[in-house]
Amino acid sequence: MRSAFLVLMLLCVAALPAYAAEPHRCIDTHGGAIFTDQQCEDIGASVRPEPAPASEAATTGRLHARTCARTTDGLLRGLRNALAAGDVNQLAAIYHWPGITSAGSDAILKHLQAIAARPLLSVELIRERPQDADRSMTGASGTIASTQAPQTSAIELVQGRSGADAMPMRTVFALTENAGCWFVRF
Repeated sequence: MRSAFLVLMLLCVAALPAYAAEPHRCIDTHGGAIFTDQQCEDIGASVRPEPAPASEAATTGRLHARTCARTTDGLLRGLRNALAAGDVNQLAAIYHWPGITSAGSDAILKHLQAIAARPLLSVELIRERPQDADRSMTGASGTIASTQAPQTSAIELVQGRSGADAMPMRTVFALTENAGCWFVRF
């Protein structure tokens, strides 16, 4: 009795791979997906192509993300690159947009487009000493000097104008730090 049961179990296990075949991916006449254990042609459907291989980002879990300027010097480099390329999108990416209305953003974007179109002569950080800095007496002459280092407060652009106007145009961007990143704003 026991041996008959074992033989029956072995027959069931041997027949299992026939029922556990991989499903076929088919497309019906209306374009719908069908998953079946039969051949696609046997049910009047066509073979569905295998999905395309996943991109590197999906398989590695790494996405390419544009990073923000973590320092004012990094912001300056980004601004120089955007202006050298004449790319208003790069320039808009380093602009601080929170709190700007839709109408305000249109005006700012037009202003940034005009800036990106002009030839760049120079772009520099403006460093100022804080107004309320601790002051101390130095030297025999009694001159007063600040004990705090200068802080970056703005970025100044000097650009050429178009046409016969040789007078350079100056634009000053204020700096804003938000969530550990530096941005420019008007």
